[in-house]
Amino acid sequence: MILEYWLANMRTLSVVCAALVAIMIISGSLSFPAFAQTPGPPNPNANKTTAYTLLHQNGTNIASTPPFVIKTDLPSYNQGDAVVISGHVRQLQNATAVAIKVISPLRNLVGIAQLLPASDGSFTTTFKVTGPLWKDAGNYTIIANYGRYTQANATFYYNGGNGDIIFGGKVTNDTYHLQSGGVTYDIPYIIKNGASVKSMDVYADKFMLEITISAPSDGSLTLTLPRELMDSKVPANLTKDQIMAGIKINPNDLQDANYIVTVNQKLVNQFTETKNPNVRILSIPFHQGDTTIDIIGTMIVPEFGPIAALVLAIAIISIIAVSAKTGLRFMPRHSGHSFYCQNIYLRSSQLQNFFI
Repeated sequence: MILEYWLANMRTLSVVCAALVAIMIISGSLSFPAFAQTPGPPNPNANKTTAYTLLHQNGTNIASTPPFVIKTDLPSYNQGDAVVISGHVRQLQNATAVAIKVISPLRNLVGIAQLLPASDGSFTTTFKVTGPLWKDAGNYTIIANYGRYTQANATFYYNGGNGDIIFGGKVTNDTYHLQSGGVTYDIPYIIKNGASVKSMDVYADKFMLEITISAPSDGSLTLTLPRELMDSKVPANLTKDQIMAGIKINPNDLQDANYIVTVNQKLVNQFTETKNPNVRILSIPFHQGDTTIDIIGTMIVPEFGPIAALVLAIAIISIIAVSAKTGLRFMPRHSGHSFYCQNIYLRSSQLQNFFI
């Protein structure tokens, strides 16, 4: 009697197995591992209230974010080159612009600009090192002011020129609309010397953003990466007790780590970065003929959102339900029901890994 009852309800059990598979797939797609947790030594201040804990309880990164910073995309330039300046303001003031002055080695004013930062405090701008004011070789200083009291400086080396007006390669200032995980992310970028951005793709299994470019000559790419798209953080140093207790870590409270950047699969160390709590701006040099720039972090959005997993789960349930009514089988009749469920579980594990 037990055996007959079991055989009579095999199809119902098949649908139950399929439902379990769907739940596993959806839960696997919604939970995305950001970084590995490694146990460390116990914290002697674990039960004490310190300035550090108060700061992080408020979910801020004020200690790691300077109030005002600027940088250039490259350390040196030739006559006719474009200089890309990027930076950020920590605390915005209504309708206040960033004022920029460029001073030559002889203390002459050779350039001036003014621009409004974005709503997140970031800004980028470009100017050409060409014309009669750009003759002297040496270290040039960029002085940026925001409001009455906030100032930031940056320096670069200019190789000198003859004072003629020379226009280098084309500078493209555009925004790439990257779709990933069912969301569109706007990535502003500036690419120099006639180069162009062909595509941007997310590889969630590698925590990597790959940028395909066309580079007819040497240049640089400056792009603004939203932290909600990808980020790089130092792993939390949790104790074994904290791990067992299931302590939740807010990635925003962790210290920033450097991105790993490669150009044509060669590691690049000479790139510059400015950042604030919302975005990280990278300026990456490249050479003529380079085609790919890879940026690797510790956190990135999945390639496929929960909707794709839900559609797949519904499809699996529908197929199993139809087979239960029509008598169709996925496995030969001589295969046991236990092996049938194990096969579905194995396939669900592979599908779950596909969505991680």
